[in-house]
Amino acid sequence: MLPPPGASLSNNPIPIFVSDDRESIGACSQSVLIVEDDRDFACVLKGIAQHKDYLCLVAGDGKSALQLAQAYSPSAILLDLGLPDIDGLKLLELFKQDLNTRHIPVHVITGREDLGQTLSHGAVGFLKKPTGAEELNQVFATFDRYLADTPKRLLLIEDNDDYRHSLQELLQTQGLTITEAATGEAGLQLLREQAFDCVILDIGLPDMSGEQMLKHLSENKDRPLPPIIVNTGKELTEDEYRELNRYTNDIIIKGTDSTERLLDEVTLFLHQAESSLPASQRKTLKMLHDDDSALNGHKVLMVDDDLRNTFALSNLLETRGLEVLVAENGQQALDMLAQHADIELVLMDIMMPVMDGFEAMEKIRAQDKFKNLPIIALTAKAMSEDKSKCLAAGANDYMNKPVDSDKLLALLKVNLHQ
Repeated sequence: MLPPPGASLSNNPIPIFVSDDRESIGACSQSVLIVEDDRDFACVLKGIAQHKDYLCLVAGDGKSALQLAQAYSPSAILLDLGLPDIDGLKLLELFKQDLNTRHIPVHVITGREDLGQTLSHGAVGFLKKPTGAEELNQVFATFDRYLADTPKRLLLIEDNDDYRHSLQELLQTQGLTITEAATGEAGLQLLREQAFDCVILDIGLPDMSGEQMLKHLSENKDRPLPPIIVNTGKELTEDEYRELNRYTNDIIIKGTDSTERLLDEVTLFLHQAESSLPASQRKTLKMLHDDDSALNGHKVLMVDDDLRNTFALSNLLETRGLEVLVAENGQQALDMLAQHADIELVLMDIMMPVMDGFEAMEKIRAQDKFKNLPIIALTAKAMSEDKSKCLAAGANDYMNKPVDSDKLLALLKVNLHQ
């Protein structure tokens, strides 16, 4: 139910930057939130939007924009990046991190140069100021296309039949048509013949490399290139990441959390409302976007002889609601597991005295009761043979030190909720 006109979620009035239609907006209204700190240009945008039959909300700063988006759930958002209180890219991230607003199509209009980043953050397009009436009319044509009640179309290009079918089952929902291709040429042919809203691309195809296919797609000017999500099991170098990022919106590495992240990215680029998804998909998205509910109350064992590392990581995890037990070597870890039957996950350092991580994991897996206990190995070495050895010893996954906290939290959320 919408709040009273002019009220925010905290019942404090949301500032009126320029007069708008907030008192007329209802649950079924087609509306646009204009986030622009230039009053004159905001009024121009409002006039065009109203001519296109959109009711308008107008914010002159990021804080008001967030309040209006939460309170009125606009159909679309026009976003300037140069705001007085928050960087526009950060505001775009906040819109896309919130399950209540991430499905709303956002179009960026700005005088800044870093426009390409907006697409990878989930924007549907961008315009560089100064801009003309024809271009602004096209913005609302873009909104109309995204808001039309027509099925979304996803192209899945993957040569592994079993994996391709499992992804189709994971992503399938009402209002989404998924088309499959097992080769690069088949995928290119489909893209020449049909329009898709999003593409998932494996770069390890039998007939051409993903890089070659992305190049072919980027050179085809017949129709706009849809968002492309690269989904690969290949270990990518920094140069390969940089090359792929010239063409694609996101890169997802196949692994223990890849299918969950893939679902997250597909719903983002297809602008699917969380409320419209099946219960299983809603549960996954809530897990990925709500650290507190995903981690709160779970018990993990951290095994590491570096006290500075255990102190920093345990503080990080405890602030997210986890209960953290600490062991300084593999033998202590075995003793802890024997004493605490409710440990749900182990973070295992490799290089330790008394008993190293490899031996500890092997001894843990030798016990039937720990056969399915999630173990994430933490290693200071990045050599591929060391990673393979971790997995062979019983790790579900591994992370290099120093640990990337965001990636660690994502791995924890996925492994604790499998």
